[in-house]
Amino acid sequence: MGLQIILSFDHELPLGGVKESWDKSLFEPTEKLFDLSEKVEVPIVLFTDVLSAKMFEKWDYTGYFMPYISQIKEAIRKNHDVQLHLHPHWLTSDYSDKKFIPSDDFSLDNFINEKGDLGVENLVKFGVGFLNETLKKVSKDYNCIAFRAGGYNLGSRANRSKILKALYENGIKFDSSISKGYIYISGISTVNYCGMPIQPNWFIDFSGDLKKSGNYGIYEIPIASIPKSVFEIPTKFKVKKYAHRAPENRGFLIHDRKPIGLFPKFKQMFSSRMLTFDNYTYSHEYLMKVLNFNINKHRSFKNQIFSVIGHPKSMGDYSFELMERFIDNVRKKYPEARFTTFSQIEKENLND
Repeated sequence: MGLQIILSFDHELPLGGVKESWDKSLFEPTEKLFDLSEKVEVPIVLFTDVLSAKMFEKWDYTGYFMPYISQIKEAIRKNHDVQLHLHPHWLTSDYSDKKFIPSDDFSLDNFINEKGDLGVENLVKFGVGFLNETLKKVSKDYNCIAFRAGGYNLGSRANRSKILKALYENGIKFDSSISKGYIYISGISTVNYCGMPIQPNWFIDFSGDLKKSGNYGIYEIPIASIPKSVFEIPTKFKVKKYAHRAPENRGFLIHDRKPIGLFPKFKQMFSSRMLTFDNYTYSHEYLMKVLNFNINKHRSFKNQIFSVIGHPKSMGDYSFELMERFIDNVRKKYPEARFTTFSQIEKENLND
C-alpha cells in the first residue's frame, strides 16, 4: 500500500449566503476542478453536501437541484469519487426570493434529540441512500462508504458515540473529518483535534473518545496537518501581502454571523495548519513541507494514507496552480506515492 494521498473537496455552497449565483459559487469552479484533474490525470473525491440538495429540490429544482445531480453524476462518469458530507443546518434554514437565511443548527449535535426525519440516524440514512440511489444509475459498483462532517464537527463527546454508530450502521467505513491539532471555535461550532492517536490511520473508538483508537469500525483517513510555527508571520499580514492571489469572493461565511470572545480567538491561534489548496497565503513549497512533516512523523508505519482538502467555492486561479504544482512535486519526490479515492481503497481491500 505504501503512501497514498486522497485529493478531497467539500462540494458545497458558501454557507452564509451566495453573492451572485449557484453556478458561480459552486458548479463552475467544480467544473474547473474536473478539467484540472483530467489534465494532471488524478482522481478526486467530492464530499458533497446532500442536505442542500434535499432542501433545494423544493426551493429551486431547476436552478440548483438538477445541476447538482448532473454534477455529481458527472464526477462518477469521469471516474472520480463522491462521498457523504452533512451540513444539517439546511433543514432548519429559511428560503425566499432565491436567497437563503442559514439557521444556527450547524452540527449533528443540534439534532441529537430529534425524532423522525430530523433524527441523526435518519439524516445519515437519507444521505447514504440518496447518494446510492442517485449514483448507482451511473455506476452499479458505486457505494457511499466515506464521510466528512460539516465544518469537521463530529459532535460533542457526549453525542459522538451515537453519531458514529449511525454512520457505521448505514455503511460508512471511512471518515475524513479529523485533522490532527486543528482547533476551530465559532458561535455555532467547536472543534478540537488535539491529542489524536499517534498512528497515521486508525479505527475511531465507538465510545466517542477521539483520543483512543478502536479495534474495528470506521477507519480514519485524516486531513494532513502541521503544527503552527511560533515564527510564522501573523495571518493578517500574510492576507494583505498575498491579496493578489485571493479568489473572487463568491459568498459569505456562516460562522461570521455570531461573534466569539477573546479567549476562543486566542485558543485558535495555536491550531495546526491543514494541507489545503484553499489558503492563498500558502506556497507550493509550504504544501510539501506539510506533507513531508506527516511522512516523516509516521515513518515507522509501513502504510500511510492522508487527505488533502479543498473547497471549489474557495478556489481561484492560484488554488488550481497550487494543486497542479503539488501533484507534480509529489510525483517527483515520492514516485511510489499514489493518488487514490475511498472507493478504490475499499475495492482493493475487498480483493486482498
